[in-house]
Amino acid sequence: MAEFEIRPQEAATLHDLAARVGTPFYVYDAALVRARYRALTEALPGTQFFYSLKANPNLSLVGLLVAEGAGAEVSSRLELETAVAAGAPAGRILMVGPGKAEEDLARAVSLGIKAIVVESLAELDQIDRIAGRAGCRQPVALRINPSFTVSGARLNMSGRPTQFGIDESDLEAALRRVAACAHLRLVGLHVYMGTRILAHETIVENTRGILDLAARMTEALPEPLEFVDIGGGYGVPYYEDESPLDLAALGAAMRPLMSGFCDLHPETRIAVELGRYMVAEAGRFVTAVRQVKTSKGAQFAVCDGGSNLHSAAAGQGFMRRNFPVSLVPDPAGPAKPDDVSPWSLTGPLCTPMDVIAKDVPLAAPAPGDLICIHQSGAYGATASPVNFLGFGAPAEIMIDGETATLVRERAALQAFLDEQIPRQIPCQIRAQAETPAALQPALPAPFDHPVLARVEALRPLFETTGAKLADDPEAWRDLWADPMARALTMIGVPEAYNGFPLSESGLGITHCPHDLHVAIVERLARFDAGSILALQGPSLAGGALDAVGTPEQKERFFAAYRHGPQGTFFAVTEPEVGSDASAGTTVLHPTGTGYVLRGSKMLIGNVARAQIGIVFATFAETGRRALVLIEPEKLRAHLEITRLPTSGMSGADLCRLELRDVPVTEADLVAAQSERPTLRDGFMAINGVFERYRPVVAALALGNARGMLERLERHGQASAFGDAYRSHAALIAALAEVCASAMRGQPKSHRISEIKYQAVAFSDALVARIAREAPAAMLTDPLLRRKMRDAKGFEYMEGTSNIHVLNAFRAYVAEVPA
Repeated sequence: MAEFEIRPQEAATLHDLAARVGTPFYVYDAALVRARYRALTEALPGTQFFYSLKANPNLSLVGLLVAEGAGAEVSSRLELETAVAAGAPAGRILMVGPGKAEEDLARAVSLGIKAIVVESLAELDQIDRIAGRAGCRQPVALRINPSFTVSGARLNMSGRPTQFGIDESDLEAALRRVAACAHLRLVGLHVYMGTRILAHETIVENTRGILDLAARMTEALPEPLEFVDIGGGYGVPYYEDESPLDLAALGAAMRPLMSGFCDLHPETRIAVELGRYMVAEAGRFVTAVRQVKTSKGAQFAVCDGGSNLHSAAAGQGFMRRNFPVSLVPDPAGPAKPDDVSPWSLTGPLCTPMDVIAKDVPLAAPAPGDLICIHQSGAYGATASPVNFLGFGAPAEIMIDGETATLVRERAALQAFLDEQIPRQIPCQIRAQAETPAALQPALPAPFDHPVLARVEALRPLFETTGAKLADDPEAWRDLWADPMARALTMIGVPEAYNGFPLSESGLGITHCPHDLHVAIVERLARFDAGSILALQGPSLAGGALDAVGTPEQKERFFAAYRHGPQGTFFAVTEPEVGSDASAGTTVLHPTGTGYVLRGSKMLIGNVARAQIGIVFATFAETGRRALVLIEPEKLRAHLEITRLPTSGMSGADLCRLELRDVPVTEADLVAAQSERPTLRDGFMAINGVFERYRPVVAALALGNARGMLERLERHGQASAFGDAYRSHAALIAALAEVCASAMRGQPKSHRISEIKYQAVAFSDALVARIAREAPAAMLTDPLLRRKMRDAKGFEYMEGTSNIHVLNAFRAYVAEVPA
């Protein structure tokens, strides 16, 4: 990745602009935008290029690209009017996106734009009706969600279940529907595979698949298509380990592929839509340092613009990694030292998520200095919650040669107030809206236990720690420092080994039965589910050892808890076969003195910071299953532990564990020696441990979902999601019933699996609904977004992850009452 340096003359310009228009601001280089567009047209001659306004809808920027010859791809009424105001001819405008408003479609039809890209069969009928009223035939293109997939995009948008486009399997039905619409004319095919693609080979493979689809589609049409939109998704490098897209290599590979298609279909043009690639590298975000401080050894520079103006730099929608950053010292300030040290750059928001760069090496920022974040021309202010805390949108500046132009004014305070002048709505109010309290039915025991009110004291700690865990896996130590969290960590540790009993926690209890433990987990998950998984306790492995381990093995496993925390793990899932334990390939091979263990596991639960754990394996000679007790610190030469990225549940610490000739003695084998219970008895006991664990996973999912509802309350959305409160209460009642049966010694495996499946499905559905019905809350509430990401992490939560589906099906065919 190229170095990003601010030359002295550029530094002077930035400080001059800051003095004239104030900070923060975005600044765009017109020459770079033109150069990028011309490079594209040279690499792919004859291609129709459309600029995606969603990347940056600044009117002057759009006008610059339109003047260069680009068309406009729009996704809303405002983007459509921006394109028209920028001078884009109607014949070079495409409208895309699911769920287009009736009035937006009517405006597009009245303009006679090049094509409306249709995302569903119902939308075909809608556009046909609108065009009929207007007395015209509207050109349309079908967006197809293809059956093929190509890896390599940072965000895949096709080839999987999605709200975008019409599935390829429904293409024939779509063609019949278009033919039946008298006021539509099919002119194009649109496929968009994904975004932020840096490997030209991926783009070539995408294009090959799309053109093959276009060729097959054309055979079924009475006349040729006017264009095939092959999407775009060309990426730019943001991080140090990323390299720029090789445009020359892309052109060399694409030209013969596209020429071959056009030779066979001479009346069809190929179109490419690009946003990020056209403008990202031409833009910079500039913010001023207001204060510097040191907190617990970490250095912070607090700036006047943060994640509210550049959410991508704060990791929202991206992985939380640093964009290229430059320090632009105040020319009137003292000279900077030569040495650099790590600094975190934050904005002025009242949220710990407002970090736009973390631990970047800088030479002592000071008030008056400027911070410049490069690669910021796309998905900047308009993709950020600019109105959070009332700061408003920043100024935007265009530099063209020696001319600087203010191309967007900073948000005016009075405009905010003018938008909120009350206006009576002439409608009849039929019912009083429900209050949040009325939406929350009473919960059954043990979910009404008084200890849960005391646990509420942990909410701030869990929310703060959850924010840290994504960047700092060692943030679990903040949890351990709290006596109450420490005692909860020790639940499951036998009394003889527990140096931090519940009696010293302030919770008012001396022991915690299983059903109350499930209720506590549900309450803590409302605060932050990932923090629960970061706790350094005995986990599932402790339950297994307590059930079938020898006294010596229990001493090895639990002794550390007399004095402090200890991470543990239970390794079942494998990368190639998933969580089907019967198909595992981790094997114990005999040696002269015992065994060696070989294989690979993928698991959550602290393996990267664990002192001891259990590995599920099979004996090479007999195929019998085995549980192996290992201590990673003593076996470093035989283990490789790699932390893996996750979309949520940062505290889970998903890792891959490679086992290479790990030496195993008889003392390391759990429930596999003749003087102990039989291996079958051991696994029956361990199955009981799993049965106790599944309600905990259900509690995590339900607690996280309730946490999302609590965040929505803060945005005035309680009544809109009233049915979700009732669903949550119903699932809690079912979970309480499952726990009660287990406490009576009558566990119901099918019901345990069913409630876990329902809980996770409820959490997933709530995430989708929030994105659809409460997007403003989602975009302005980082904690809500983290909970939404965490909801996608429950797939990592159980060793045999599909057992709940199998048990639920078994219950169905056996007609076991739900």
